[in-house]
Amino acid sequence: MTFIAFLLKFAFFIFIAFLAILVWIAFSFYRQLTRVRRQFDPFAQQQGRKEDAGSTVIDKRTAEQRNRKVIPDGEGEYVDFTEVDDPGR
Repeated sequence: MTFIAFLLKFAFFIFIAFLAILVWIAFSFYRQLTRVRRQFDPFAQQQGRKEDAGSTVIDKRTAEQRNRKVIPDGEGEYVDFTEVDDPGR
């Protein structure tokens, strides 16, 4: 009977140790993930940075004015061209 009790206590100890190791690994992974996320967060970098020039630009336009198209439909990247035969080639 005492040997069985010893085995049960030992199995319980191993189970608790295994759970503690899993919790420690999960916490380490979470801490590493949080550190990397904070490192690559563009908003956190902007908030932590001090003002160099001391002046701040505040955009007071409405959302419609900010999102309106700047370049008219008549202007753009498309160029109309005609192909010319080059007799020298």
